[in-house]
Amino acid sequence: MEAADPSQVAAGGVPGTAAFGKFMRVLQAIADAPGEHGVAALARLTGLPRPTVHRIVAALEAEGMVAQVMGSGRYALGTRLMALAWQSWDRLDLRRLARPHLQALRDQFDETVHLAVPAGDAMVYVDKLESRQVVRMTSRIGTQVALHSSSVGKAWLAALPEAEATALVERLTLSARTAHTIQDRARLLEEVGRTRASGIAIDRQENELDICCYGQAIPGPEQRPLGCVSVSMPRYRFEAAPAAPIEAALRGCVAAIAAEAGTVRLP
Repeated sequence: MEAADPSQVAAGGVPGTAAFGKFMRVLQAIADAPGEHGVAALARLTGLPRPTVHRIVAALEAEGMVAQVMGSGRYALGTRLMALAWQSWDRLDLRRLARPHLQALRDQFDETVHLAVPAGDAMVYVDKLESRQVVRMTSRIGTQVALHSSSVGKAWLAALPEAEATALVERLTLSARTAHTIQDRARLLEEVGRTRASGIAIDRQENELDICCYGQAIPGPEQRPLGCVSVSMPRYRFEAAPAAPIEAALRGCVAAIAAEAGTVRLP
């Protein structure tokens, strides 16, 4: 039996995971900023040697996982990867169950509504219903947002058992997304505590300048949230709109999704 190449064995001892991890780092960098980076920039972002990134990008392109943007030398996600993602999201029961309730919430205020689920130490948008107003969100389905800077992230933390949430906050990298991002762990834990008490998380330009969001977790079984819903809007509309009606509607949407999923009964 042929021995595994030691350079391809990760710390966990599984052959091939180190090489796969490099592919994933490149793919994630492309997904985070589609159409913006070429091989040199991807090498800087991932910390991998440029020849390694060149080989990885070539392999991903050959499989349809990434594609050049009009021959520019910059890369975006490819059609094959997008097709696989859509098949997964279309089969995601939470997304299917939540869609009519998200639609009703979006229509009530004509603001952008997201459905997010955890992805490692982050949240990822698996559905988005766009506002029809002139100023809109730039987010996309598949966008990852940090736990500490987003309303869905803080709502997720608040819905976890307190000890688990505290341990998770301790290992997070609290990078600054804007000048408003919380970067102090004690302050973040206070914010999570307030969210736990009220049920509603608020992002006040912490993830993106001039964008504010309300978020709430969808309760699941055994103190495990299923996902989170957010209502997002430009800062000027956030400051002008009374919070109470939006928070009440968000609570109603989340309760309806939980009831549909069978994890919480409506009164």
